[in-house]
Amino acid sequence: MFLGLHGVVDVDAAVIEHWHQDDVAQVDDGINGLLISRADAYGWPSVHSSDGVPPGRRWWHLEAGGDWRDPGRRTEMIWVQVDVAPRSPACRLPFVPLTALLSDALSAIGTYRLTGLHALVPMEAAADARAALASMAGWRELTAFRQPERAVRVRLEGLPDSVRADVLAATAEDLAQGHLSCRSGAGAGTDSLLAGIATRPAGHERLREVAGGGHCLSFDCTVRGWGGETAAWLAELFVEALRQARAARGGVLVALGT
Repeated sequence: MFLGLHGVVDVDAAVIEHWHQDDVAQVDDGINGLLISRADAYGWPSVHSSDGVPPGRRWWHLEAGGDWRDPGRRTEMIWVQVDVAPRSPACRLPFVPLTALLSDALSAIGTYRLTGLHALVPMEAAADARAALASMAGWRELTAFRQPERAVRVRLEGLPDSVRADVLAATAEDLAQGHLSCRSGAGAGTDSLLAGIATRPAGHERLREVAGGGHCLSFDCTVRGWGGETAAWLAELFVEALRQARAARGGVLVALGT
């Protein structure tokens, strides 16, 4: 599973200089170390295991990177790849934990403005998230009502032709319990880019390596507030809607942009 945040990041030059002094040769190496350190702080999985993957672990860190060149330009600011254990119905895919790690890392190195999120999702590992999303509705009711409405475009890529946009939109709205307005958008070609997503995101080429589909769907959504937490919530809503449709197989690219 890949997850990345897109936008404009202004990295403090002192961070890069500090890494150079510590013999960190590449920015990606510095990002990787930041995420491992932060995951350890939360008690979440990292690569610190000499005996392989401990029993019962749902996901674990593989690698990370990001594009910090040219301040002021929209880029894929930071991304992470994790391995996800299949057939673990008790654990959801880690949209919220991974987004929290990436957001924390960006906040530690400078300032940033989020314009999009993408996730390359192994649908065979998607567990039932309905109960968790219902619980999260209370949090959104408390935190989002003070925020202005925002328009967000959602794009799903790698779907079989049998997936229906109207069914997915209705399911996502039901899962959001009144905190999302969603309708099917204009058709999107496989070569088009979503506003807010700077380039073909990390892991996109993996769509060609798994049995999925070539169908794309887009949705025009309205939510209150915008940030990493909202983006992760939206991504999980649509993945759960796909899981309930029982049609998507292999990898699916979920992209959100403002």
